[in-house]
Amino acid sequence: MEILKNPNFNFLGTARYVVIVSVILVAGGIYAVASGKVRYGVEFSEGTQLVLQFQTTPAVDRIRDAVAAVSPGAEIQTFGNLADNKVRVRLGPQDREAGGGGTDPESDLEAAARAALAALANDYADNAVIESSAEIVGPTVGAELREKAILLVSLGLIAQLIYIGVRFKGGVWGAGAALAALHDVVVAIGVLTFFGYEITLNVIAALLTLVGYSVNDTIVIFDRARENLRQRRKVPMTELLNDSINQTLTRTVITSGTTFLALMGLYVFGGEVLRGFSFALVVGTIVGTYSTMFVAIPLVGLWYARRNKPAAPAAKAAL
Repeated sequence: MEILKNPNFNFLGTARYVVIVSVILVAGGIYAVASGKVRYGVEFSEGTQLVLQFQTTPAVDRIRDAVAAVSPGAEIQTFGNLADNKVRVRLGPQDREAGGGGTDPESDLEAAARAALAALANDYADNAVIESSAEIVGPTVGAELREKAILLVSLGLIAQLIYIGVRFKGGVWGAGAALAALHDVVVAIGVLTFFGYEITLNVIAALLTLVGYSVNDTIVIFDRARENLRQRRKVPMTELLNDSINQTLTRTVITSGTTFLALMGLYVFGGEVLRGFSFALVVGTIVGTYSTMFVAIPLVGLWYARRNKPAAPAAKAAL
């Protein structure tokens, strides 16, 4: 199947202008992380998450008023479909006083959850909680999971950098793929933060999937460039790389398009639990495809162009 017949787009020629978009998006992602605006799920932060199911449609304002009496910093959100009558209550470490402020942080968080349920039973008795689930994470576990998540993503990028550098017999190839993947992760985190999604274990899994997807897309074009390099050794590398992108463009459109459609279905119909995971992958598919053509490949082309740049002519000797 060939959707595009003999495409001849100048990707590397326009990369210098499109890269401005990458700079803005990466800067936004770095700012989100550095300024502490990233929202971590209960797995990575100290706190308690309650998922409560009510008999009838819950009134969020009344639930917020009832819980605020014992846990002023609580976050209240509807959870899943409205027909499920579910609400998510997030109790952070600042709500420990509701449990009595003891010396054991984790037991205090458990007590805070019990206090919130008791407050709902007293102040919102006309719509009782018929089912509840709690997820409690202490400060030690949350910090440890954050460190492991960062380490896992970093090791994945380093391993791919080394493998691709060895496989293509040039560190620039591995560096281009790794930087593009890092670009994708930072941009995805920034977009997730902008739209109010939390960084959970599901999202970390999505980011790791995104790294693999982005690098796979890049390697396909790298491999075509290597084949072209064997047959067209006298062609400038920038022209050869641009031709390689065009030759694999149909494959890129089909693969990325079908992946995007499948992920959109997961995002729309997958439910609240998978919402952050699927959204991260939807964003990652778009950004990963973009970064392959406008980040990874242009970086390799720029390196070869500078390496093969003819030396400036020597100045004429003074008479």
